[in-house]
Amino acid sequence: TDQTIISTAHHYSSMTSSIRILTTSSLDSSPSLLLVSPNGSKTLINCGEGCQRSFLESSSTSAAGVGTLRVSSVNRICLTHIGHDALGGLPGMILTTADVAEAAAIEFKKSNVKRSYSSMLSNDGIPDLEIVGPSGTKSFLHSLRHFMRRDRFNVHTYEGHFDSSKLNNTPQRPLENANKRAKKKVQKDNEETSFTVESIPVNYTAVPNAAETTKSQQITKQAISYVFTSPPIPGKFLIEKARKLNVPMGPLCGELKAGKSVTFIDSKTNEERTVDSKDVLAKESPGVGVAVVYCPTTHVLDELRASRTLRAFEKNRLDDDAPTSQLDAIVHLTPKTVFESDGYQSWCEEFGSAVDHITLHVAESVKDRAANNNASPFVSAMRGGARRSFVHDGLFPMPDIPMAACDGSTTRTAAFIEGCPMMEYLLMPRSKRGLNACTMKSLYSATEKDDLRGEVITAGALQLAQTVASEQVADIPVEQDKNESNLGELIFTGTGSAVPCKHRNVTGMYLRMNNGNSMLLDVGEGTFGQLLQVWKSTLPKSASAVDEYHSRLLGIKAVWISHPHADHHLGLLRLLSERSAIGGSNDPIVLMAPPNMFAFLSEYQLTVPEIKGNYVELDCRDLFPGQQSPLCTKLREDLGISCTTVQVTHCPYSYAVIVDGTAFGRLAYSGDCRPSSRFAAAGNGADVLIHEATFEDGMKEEAVLKKHSTVGEAIEIACKMDAKTLILTHFSQRYPKIPPVNRDESDAKAMTVPIAFAFDFMRVTPSSLPLATKLTPALRLLYPGQEDDDKTAAKKDLTVDSKELMAVPGMFSAQGIL
Repeated sequence: TDQTIISTAHHYSSMTSSIRILTTSSLDSSPSLLLVSPNGSKTLINCGEGCQRSFLESSSTSAAGVGTLRVSSVNRICLTHIGHDALGGLPGMILTTADVAEAAAIEFKKSNVKRSYSSMLSNDGIPDLEIVGPSGTKSFLHSLRHFMRRDRFNVHTYEGHFDSSKLNNTPQRPLENANKRAKKKVQKDNEETSFTVESIPVNYTAVPNAAETTKSQQITKQAISYVFTSPPIPGKFLIEKARKLNVPMGPLCGELKAGKSVTFIDSKTNEERTVDSKDVLAKESPGVGVAVVYCPTTHVLDELRASRTLRAFEKNRLDDDAPTSQLDAIVHLTPKTVFESDGYQSWCEEFGSAVDHITLHVAESVKDRAANNNASPFVSAMRGGARRSFVHDGLFPMPDIPMAACDGSTTRTAAFIEGCPMMEYLLMPRSKRGLNACTMKSLYSATEKDDLRGEVITAGALQLAQTVASEQVADIPVEQDKNESNLGELIFTGTGSAVPCKHRNVTGMYLRMNNGNSMLLDVGEGTFGQLLQVWKSTLPKSASAVDEYHSRLLGIKAVWISHPHADHHLGLLRLLSERSAIGGSNDPIVLMAPPNMFAFLSEYQLTVPEIKGNYVELDCRDLFPGQQSPLCTKLREDLGISCTTVQVTHCPYSYAVIVDGTAFGRLAYSGDCRPSSRFAAAGNGADVLIHEATFEDGMKEEAVLKKHSTVGEAIEIACKMDAKTLILTHFSQRYPKIPPVNRDESDAKAMTVPIAFAFDFMRVTPSSLPLATKLTPALRLLYPGQEDDDKTAAKKDLTVDSKELMAVPGMFSAQGIL
């Protein structure tokens, strides 16, 4: 029918495609972007630490004219290189994608409703994920078996040169409950509206430890750039021309639209007639083209300039090399020093003025990140930190919120566009090609801090906090206040559970001793970036930021990993790499961890040699009571501490630890676990107990199922331990703010034990600890309701009965179960 023909033409004119910038190089993030194909499929380019949180942050911009992004919508991930800034968030992304997909598949099967979601499912009902990367990608993914399993989730991995248009075994997502005609239509639409991708691998040599050039040998690395293209856009079907040629309306018009010739009996002449598609179609338009260039060195630049794939898009190309797609934009993941070189600039000019260039300069060091001075993309966390800082800036240092705008007037010079988080560049429809003005606003407004302070005052939190603080100061002995000149402190870099939350990062703590050296208690993804944010907020005015960062990084002498779940250790990859870059192998970290962590790292360092020699192994089991490791001497010399391990119930190789000799005295940390009487006995008399409190009271069944603790159970352990202060952490994303507490009024100890709730960026000293336990009423005023969009998102993505989920093998290993 005429309407069918018109709707088919409209199908192409209404398709949308875009580039979404997720993160840039900042202290706590690395460049990543999302390419949205005309058919809605999404390709993620690089997945550094915090990548999942950036998806959650997209909900903050959805009201500005762009949609909310979901991790589960990504079906391909392309890596430009092997390193923490490209794949530090990949394991967590795989875990979340697999769990969300499995939960959705279970819910889908329960519903017995034929929905379009089935088009994303493989034969077992679980969507596939395609990963393309440099040499070493498969080895990295294989090494993850030491701490994570998703046997039913299909990951298809390709290394080196990859051309999706030449694959015969490209993963398909068939319509299980559709007829053959529907399947054929879906397949045809995907072929016509999805991006094909071709990778351009370049091998180059590098020095693994730049700070130790005399001892290091050059290694070969592989840098990969990508070119994404869509098929040519079919010309509009000229229905009036078809009528003049007496083409019958119906299936024959569809054949012509598909580029075929048709033969029919002319109704007016009653003679056979052949009409070619070019007679009734407007001229087709070139397809969309996007290049993502990763160019760490000038040698790589030389190889890219010689690439036939890229040369085909240069303005002076030979006609024979003309591609069927038009290059619209190049995204440059290139260090500033290389990008600003004359050779690189002249290469950019060779593509002509019609091509837009988007810069996402990669940072090669902490120094580069500091020089970039880019704002953190994790807006919700930074705003939350600022609100709490107005309550008390000693316990909650004010996060650095730069007021640099991200808009067209400041980020665009000629054809060069400086990328910023959540920026969108429209590719289709062609009439709207270019920057989406709705996304070119600053992450933080010019009045951000004033507005947040106003919220705190209006809530009554500031006044109450000031009253509590004035009373607390009077209670602090003069001697204790003087001792604050010591350097002891406890910084929380992450206080959330495994499921990502934009308000809380995953678990991590920085424990600094009085001598200035420190240790980390768990190192979840993003730990070092969070730590840098706190350090930046608390630096002495006269100090050199980079020198101070390096000094404190080298001052980290030990790391404790409580168990092998990904949310407690993936931050190790960046920590070890950053430390290695400034000479960390001269004084390796004592890594106290479960044995499977060492197996993982030994394989990882074959792919990333930089971390080799930057840690020494100390199995947690060698710290059981009565055990004595030679490395205990190093712990005493560097940190003045001794550590005792207690096995707890959570997953295999789960441990709690008691650290004696800290600036706080005896400090006990539970890790993830069910309540443990053995831990309570071993930590008897602890000055500080840090205990997980994943669930609120009343959710004991879930806590038992997932082998975590409730708030009330953590309080019970504090009472059994006779702990002087309890700090609760590792909260479910159900409680992005403060979970409720119901103390047992019949238990005198439970009613009197001081309790503090940990928050990201919280900094506690021995003298400020009592105040931290008394500010909870003021902090609660900041969060009058517990409902949150993260919780809503969680309900949408994970809406399956807990008992049914237990039947899924490996379903919850990333979420704190088994």
